[in-house]
Amino acid sequence: EVGARGRITFMVPSDPSRISKLNSLGIAAGSVIRLIQKTPSFVLSIDETTVALDPEIAKEIYVRKATA
Repeated sequence: EVGARGRITFMVPSDPSRISKLNSLGIAAGSVIRLIQKTPSFVLSIDETTVALDPEIAKEIYVRKATA
């Protein structure tokens, strides 16, 4: 849900080169993110960075909801 925080558990990109691009943005396994927006693009907050992702990319990122 919008406003929820979670930790990235793993990523399964359809394009292997995408992993390094996501990592350079701070999107990596273990990162804590917060969902800002879901449509038309997913907007995530990671530390002091805000990133917009296409839904096709976002669905390749698996997150476990933070508990508190």
